[in-house]
Amino acid sequence: MRVAILETVKTSGGFEQEFDRLIINELKKQGHEPVLFLPENSTLPVDFKIPIEYMKGGQIVDYEGAGKLKKIWLSIQRERRRINWFNSAYEKACAHDVDAIMLTTATYRYLRSLHKSRLKDSPIPVIFIFLGVNPQEKPKFLEQARKCQSYKNIKLKVTTLRNDFKNDNVLNVELIKPPVLLPEGIKVNPVLSYKEPIRIGFFGHYRKGEKDVDGIIQAFLQCHLDRKAELVIQAAPTSAEDRQDIEGIMAKYDKESSVHFIKHKVYGKDWYDLLQSVDVLFLPYSNTRYLYNWSAVYFNAFALYKPVLATDVLNPEILKEYRVGKEVDLKDLTHLSKQLYEFLHDYKKMLPTYEKELQRINQDFSTESFLRSLLS
Repeated sequence: MRVAILETVKTSGGFEQEFDRLIINELKKQGHEPVLFLPENSTLPVDFKIPIEYMKGGQIVDYEGAGKLKKIWLSIQRERRRINWFNSAYEKACAHDVDAIMLTTATYRYLRSLHKSRLKDSPIPVIFIFLGVNPQEKPKFLEQARKCQSYKNIKLKVTTLRNDFKNDNVLNVELIKPPVLLPEGIKVNPVLSYKEPIRIGFFGHYRKGEKDVDGIIQAFLQCHLDRKAELVIQAAPTSAEDRQDIEGIMAKYDKESSVHFIKHKVYGKDWYDLLQSVDVLFLPYSNTRYLYNWSAVYFNAFALYKPVLATDVLNPEILKEYRVGKEVDLKDLTHLSKQLYEFLHDYKKMLPTYEKELQRINQDFSTESFLRSLLS
């Protein structure tokens, strides 16, 4: 099959493009021919090394650096252009230039645009991929999804670990498993080996009040396992206030040999090399949206064969089904310290179990089965 990826978003963060790359590489692996559909006069920060065909209707609308009022105007402009891009894609579908079209990071707004375009009557499958649907967006999503029920070639695929649609009677919505996310150019050793110190990585942008970095460090130090383990923290602030706060924390623990700080933002391959450099990934997420939206870093960890320390709001279905780490409680630092101690104390004897279970996750959430679910 010749399959088009219609990309309408350009970001500096990179997840959208990494997700596209994963799908493109798997399409090639399974013998398909991927092609990129891109709005006219637009570029992406990555080169997928596949043919590009341009959609009429204007270039990609970029929100970066825009204020609140400008974002409102840009969102209106983006929707108008999206309708034009969809109409252009419809022309290519009618000409049978491709056998299927995918939109890889869709929202309910895409469906709102679809209703106003000719693409809804596409003669070939048009696959919209939604990266989870949270309760706030669900009513809007359902409203738009129900309007699509008469469009015979419009496929709505929601990547999720749970079924929140049991009683909603939306037969055109299909729930599929998300894929493990193996970054390009990163070598993985699926055989886990023990060495000391055990390096625990705690990465991401620092925002004051969002993650209790000071409390987590205290809980770690109270384990009194400094020769056995070390905590590696990325301290990349997002504002001047954040910078002042994290600099105070770094000064406080400056003489702790088992606590190390990375003081800058990391992108691209350097980011994945950083994930690869530790033995365990600590993901202290507290935002309840991760009950509904799967975490890219979590699924990076699985692809890289890293055991995890995670909270009960971070895709809790994983640790209920697979023994790949430990759930931790951030609300009670004494309890957290005990949990960290137990995890580190048992880490060596648990490695064979973690290895076996990580292999199982990589099979159950493989990119091969993910693509089959998309194209079915």
